[in-house]
Amino acid sequence: MFKFLKNNKQYIVIDAGSHKIAAIAFQILDNKPFISRIEHHKSKGIKNNQLSNIQEFSSVIKLLIKKITDKTTKKVFFCNITDPNLLIKKKKTDINSGKLGISKKEVRKIYRKSLNEAVEQNKYLIHSNPNKFILDERTVTHNPFGKKCSKLSLVSHNIFVNNFHIKKLNSSFEKNKIFITKYFESGIASSVSSLTKEEKVDGVVCIDIGGNTTKVVVYLENNIIFVENLILAGNNVTTDLSHGLQISEETAELTKIMYGSVVPPFNENIEINLDSRKKKMINKNLIYGVIKPRYDEILEIVRDKVFDNVNTRVAIKSIVLTGGASKIFGIKNVCENIFNR
Repeated sequence: MFKFLKNNKQYIVIDAGSHKIAAIAFQILDNKPFISRIEHHKSKGIKNNQLSNIQEFSSVIKLLIKKITDKTTKKVFFCNITDPNLLIKKKKTDINSGKLGISKKEVRKIYRKSLNEAVEQNKYLIHSNPNKFILDERTVTHNPFGKKCSKLSLVSHNIFVNNFHIKKLNSSFEKNKIFITKYFESGIASSVSSLTKEEKVDGVVCIDIGGNTTKVVVYLENNIIFVENLILAGNNVTTDLSHGLQISEETAELTKIMYGSVVPPFNENIEINLDSRKKKMINKNLIYGVIKPRYDEILEIVRDKVFDNVNTRVAIKSIVLTGGASKIFGIKNVCENIFNR
């Protein structure tokens, strides 16, 4: 996986989320990543996963990069992006093939052509996943090398984000003389880090429940076949608690983390600190009664989105949950009941 990265550089990966901005620095030693530093800071300048204040965001980035970078080594930067309005398009690209059998040259040629033709107005191509090759419009294969045909086709799963978001991020990074080599989509990054190769081959849905968005990625036969971002996630649960219990958002977030559950609790009262002087007694059943319906809604929407697609409905053999808001107690059983998996 890391063979394309060079040993003499320091790689910086930035994860800009709604709650925190994290940065990790690593180098390649013996074809393996060696992590030298990890830092994070409370998010500033980001609202609803979008850059709202370039100056504030830039100041946090400057602080993080100063803490983790090695001044003597050349640096390469990567950064995530979360766009609730992803554009997903399948693209079929054709080339004429020689009579001697398909070689790496033909595969590189068709892939370059596919990338060059993947253009959408005001969109930025963030991922292009080759799904399958077709030989002479008849034979489907994942490994075309050595096979003979007159016409070689490549079907790719292209994922686009709004170009406006990329430009705003670039403007912010350039204030600190940082130039991003490559952006990556947050949901796909979660799936790559969370799933095994066996899961991707057999058929799996990765559900990343974050602060502002829930990211859904489905794999089958080691290919991405479905991607969706929902503007419904952990912050909605926090807001529900804030309104339902009549407490501040900050207190609601802490209450969710400490006492949140989607399993019916015992009839027990707990004491919540409203500030340094005031406290409030709340029954755990009330917290459960606020949290459970929202998690049901999130998972049911994900299920309906995924199952609306015939291919993904048949493909899913397992479900993997990730993201901060997926840590709620009891979510495994709720997810199994909703997905019947």
